[in-house]
Formats: sequence, C-alpha cells, structure tokens
Amino acid sequence: MVRKIFLFTAAIILFANMNLLAQDGKDSTDKKWDEEKWLNWKDYEWFHWEFHGKPFIEINYGFGTAYHKKLKSSFADNGLLELKLGYASRSTYYSENIIQFSEKYLFGSKFSTDLKSSSTVIGEMKSNLWRFGFAKREGYAYKFNNFSLMPYNSSGFVWSRLDMISYPAQYYLLTYPPMSLDDAVNDTEILNRFHDAFRFGTVNEGGIKFDVSSTVSFNVSYEAAVIFPRHLVWKHLGSMIIEESAKHLLGNFIDEVSDSSPYATPIVDFLLNNGLSYAFFTLKKDRMNWPFETEAPLTYETIKFGITVTF
Repeated sequence: MVRKIFLFTAAIILFANMNLLAQDGKDSTDKKWDEEKWLNWKDYEWFHWEFHGKPFIEINYGFGTAYHKKLKSSFADNGLLELKLGYASRSTYYSENIIQFSEKYLFGSKFSTDLKSSSTVIGEMKSNLWRFGFAKREGYAYKFNNFSLMPYNSSGFVWSRLDMISYPAQYYLLTYPPMSLDDAVNDTEILNRFHDAFRFGTVNEGGIKFDVSSTVSFNVSYEAAVIFPRHLVWKHLGSMIIEESAKHLLGNFIDEVSDSSPYATPIVDFLLNNGLSYAFFTLKKDRMNWPFETEAPLTYETIKFGITVTF
C-alpha cells in the first residue's frame, strides 16, 4: 500500500513537472535553458546558504507538548527559551506596499518542564531537551511606512538531545487508570532511543512578524518539530524530495496568484505553505520518513512569542 501511495505521488509530481516544462518550452525563444524555473537549482533555497542581508538577533519564549504515538505515558508540558542569530533580506514586490522577505538563521533552544509556569500533574514525565540547528524563514509582507505585517513559513534541520528526568516505571501505579508494568517497560525502551544522545530531525514554523520600526519587530508563531530515533539517510532524502517538490509546485501556483492579485499574495502564501507543512507533519507522526515504512518519531508542538532586533 505504501509503495502504491509513493508511486502515485511521484506520478503526480512528474506529470506536473512535464506540464511546467512544456509551458516553458513555448517561450524558449525568449528564455535560455539555464533560466527555466523547474530545472534551475538556484531556485531551491536549500542549496544556497550564503548569509547576506541585515544581521538580526531574536529571542523567543514559548510553551508546548511532546508526543510519541507508541507511548502510553504522557509528557509534562514544557517551556521553551530560544535564541536565533541570522540575516534578513527584503525586496519590493510589485509595489512599495508588498515586499518579499527571506531570513536565514542559526538557532539554539532549550525545552524544559521547569521553564513553564504551571505545576506538573502527578504521573506526567518531566524532561529537558537541548537543541540547535539552522532554518530559513520566508514570505510576503504588507508594508506601511515603518510598520510591516509579515506572515511567514519556515523550515529547517535540528539536532536535539533529550534528558529524561522521570520515567514511567517510577510512577506507573500512580496513573489513572493504573498503567501496566509491561506498558511502563515498553515506554522506557522507546524513550531510551532518544535519551542522552543527539538525534537529527526537522522543524517547521508558521507565524506572523510585526515590524514596528526599522530595528524592532515582534512575532507569534506555531512550531512543529520532528525528532528521529535514528537517521535513515536515503528514506529521509526520498521523503524530503517529495515534500520539497510539493512546495515548489505550490510556489508556482502562488506565483500565478501574485500575477493576478498581488495584494492577496501574502495571505495565500501563508495559508497554503503552512497548510502543506502541517499536513506533512501530521503524516510524519506515524512514519518519520513518510511515505516509507519507518518508525514513529518524537514530536514537539509549540506556541512561541518573540522579539527581534535587526541591525
């Protein structure tokens, strides 16, 4: 069944690409081969990580939950403290009121039960998680003098180290209804695949930035992170190709929207790209490298609030 889904998805992507190439062929007298969108690798932001633009520092605080499909136990809610260092670039798009922006950054974060304000419920597992990685954030914005409304979508790679403070075997009789010893042991074995070791994963974020001046902006966002119990390079690459191809096709559709209704572009771009990211995140909860038959990952979903200073 998985193979059929994969082949069907690949067929759709290939068919769409053939249509795009056929359309580009009609304008071959006006464009050189190396300028065609689909085949030009420079259109893929992941292959260009030179940092340019204005440097910025961002601090975020948030709160969220961890989840694993196979766990009978529940994690205690976590607080988040995060630092981002990166570069931001802006460009006018169609009119002075619509700008296109791109930001690339490095980040480091700490999730901890101790960073949240509410007390822990008896029977919930406490944990700390340190992580670092890099990501890109992009979108289209409405600009009004010194104020800008900037809806965005971001994606990146992350390395995380989980430190379990309490395990289900320590309190399984305190849960309601009481957990069986077999379930507690099984949960412990799953958690030990993440505990005290760096694990690779992916992170996606959708949010809105509010530029209140040329140097200060505030943001609110929702983040979905996936942590792999192990890194299966080829299956991850195949899954990533499917997701990035879907994003690229979606980008072509958004370009068509921008040609017809430029003022609708920031909203359409925000809704479609974040909707696609969340759809893939939901699929990865069952299989970390969807659509391939792989393990269930550890996931984090977090609401964040932040402030950015641009120099």
